[in-house]
Amino acid sequence: MGVQLRSLIAAALAAVLLGAAPATTRLYSAPAGNRPAGIPHPDLPYVAILPSGRIVAPVGRSIAIGANVNALALIPGGRFAVVGGSAASGGTLLRTIDTRTMQIVARVTNTGSRSEAIGGLIALHDPAMPARTILVASEARAGKIAIFAVGSEGTLAQLHPGISLPGGDPEPMHLALAESGHLLLVADDRNGRVDTIDLATRRPIASMSVGALPSGLAAFGPRIFAAGAAADASNLAIRSLDSSAVSSENIPLDAPLDGATTIGGVDPESVAIEPGGRFAYVTLAGVDRVVAVALDASPRVVDGIDLRLFANAPYGTMPTAMVPSMTGRELFVALSGLNAVAVLDASTPGVLHRLGLIPTGARPVALSLAPNDKVLFVANAEGNGVNATLERIALTKIPLERTTLSALRYARVSHLVRGNALVPPLRSGRKSDAISHVVDISLGPTYFNSTPNLRALANDFAVVGDYYADAPNGELGSQLTYSGTISPSAWLLDTFRGRRAVEAMPPDLYPRSGYIVNALARAGMSYRVYGAMLPEGPLAIGIPLLHVLHGAVGYAPKVGERASDRALASAFVARYSREAASGNIPAYQAIELSSNNPLVQDRALGKIVEAIVKSEAWGSTAIFISPRQAIGATTADPKHSFAVIVSPYARRGFLGHAHASTASVLKTEEEILGLPALSLGDLLASDLANYFTPTLDLSVPNIRTNERMQR
Repeated sequence: MGVQLRSLIAAALAAVLLGAAPATTRLYSAPAGNRPAGIPHPDLPYVAILPSGRIVAPVGRSIAIGANVNALALIPGGRFAVVGGSAASGGTLLRTIDTRTMQIVARVTNTGSRSEAIGGLIALHDPAMPARTILVASEARAGKIAIFAVGSEGTLAQLHPGISLPGGDPEPMHLALAESGHLLLVADDRNGRVDTIDLATRRPIASMSVGALPSGLAAFGPRIFAAGAAADASNLAIRSLDSSAVSSENIPLDAPLDGATTIGGVDPESVAIEPGGRFAYVTLAGVDRVVAVALDASPRVVDGIDLRLFANAPYGTMPTAMVPSMTGRELFVALSGLNAVAVLDASTPGVLHRLGLIPTGARPVALSLAPNDKVLFVANAEGNGVNATLERIALTKIPLERTTLSALRYARVSHLVRGNALVPPLRSGRKSDAISHVVDISLGPTYFNSTPNLRALANDFAVVGDYYADAPNGELGSQLTYSGTISPSAWLLDTFRGRRAVEAMPPDLYPRSGYIVNALARAGMSYRVYGAMLPEGPLAIGIPLLHVLHGAVGYAPKVGERASDRALASAFVARYSREAASGNIPAYQAIELSSNNPLVQDRALGKIVEAIVKSEAWGSTAIFISPRQAIGATTADPKHSFAVIVSPYARRGFLGHAHASTASVLKTEEEILGLPALSLGDLLASDLANYFTPTLDLSVPNIRTNERMQR
């Protein structure tokens, strides 16, 4: 194509794009604006700007409690709280906090030779010695139940070497107490059962099957209630404490997944019984609901409350833990996707109404109420973005209307924007008039000083300078990259239990609306993936997410082989050349590079980009290059990274400083392709529209793809 013809095309397209001005659309963005992630004021250490661009400013008083916290127990009397999480050998597993001073007064170290994770905690008076207070902890990786004596100053002394559970390779997580006070119920996630332990004798006495991943557990009277995943749909298993009884019911919590509109499960996270025992409440993190289950002669779901951000909003508030007040008039629900606790009116048993929100630290995962219902304790897994935190909230002093507005303000800002024909705002109902092909290139660990191609592209095109890869590792980073969120089940399994427990691939690991390829399939648009979105495991083929990938996989390693960036790049170039020649390039392509050698990865990147920029489709293409996990690009913040936008419409040589995150890339891709938001994460992220210009520049970057780069 000659220079003169290119100039004419550029001028014509610029006139069209500048002249298009549709009606205004309300656009949500992260409240960080141009501020970097971190703690803005040293004297306010728990008020922080998160890598996602949201703000946390927890109510009440907080204390840092390390990292990877999952469980919380209040010691009888309420003077001490104990938090537990995961730790490597030599790390801290348990911490005791004085609830009056909010100071750590005791620690328990992981003395084992491998990492350990605490799945659940319960504190009670010891049935074997009623004058003594004990703490019971499930050690998920050791497959045992540990028991500690609680001292008068909050110290923890192990009483028992560990109660082994029956069966092969158990993985104890959630705990509950039967009404008798001496029977401990243990959810064995790996084996899909509940084990009963007599705490008076320290012996297991019964075991019953309840279904896969029983993540919610409660007891009332003679019955046990366990909510968890299933192959087709989640359910609430109701069993009798008397293992010889034949009474057994499974109450469906979801319809079978159709693989089109429903991709991920409802993800039941916790179960609570209202004080009268007539209803069970179950949090469904995958669909932002709390459902009420009638516990009469015919148990069934009878009601529920939608906790989405607004009517018909994409899912993502993620209700996880909950605790009812002693009177049963209120129900407190942790919204791990909104960094808040929802306060619900439960004064009419089985019927729930919203009262308001209370801001918390990042990712609240466990709740406990003081015996007088006046103080709420919240364990926040990501706290202030640096440490997990324990938050103490005096409920008698909460101005609920004001805290509700604050919680919403910390999550998003909204403004009316005029139509943009190049990158239409999300929810405008339009797609880009100029860009019809999107290529997402997700990088493994890499650095600018060892990647000449990436560096050259950054110099030539637009760079997102204040960008945060806010996933802790590549597995969770993939889910965040393609869905805008990380499901609670995926986060818990990956963070606390490791990849070994993910082999069964239950649907609850995936967001309800799926990944961007699911949205494209619903819209009837074409796509192809290279090394992306392909989970491993013996049951992976049954995952609804994968149904839409049949025939759309451009490259995947053979079974038992590691992915090769060189083979991936070759497969892409060969197929892309054929598709470009026939005019059938997919609207969206996802590419995951994964080599541990930055030079190999960079050369593959160069080959892929070179094929695109030399094709006839270059003039209608946008390439997004970003890391899918935190790589420690800067010493100030390990999640601070970069993203590069390569397109004839990218602002050449532009370095932007607006706060952006992993979900920002997905949101911008959705805007270009005219897709709806997949989750609350991409809906509320700041987009990258400002990195584009209507001025077309078809010049080609200088890519180095010589063989010497392979070494």
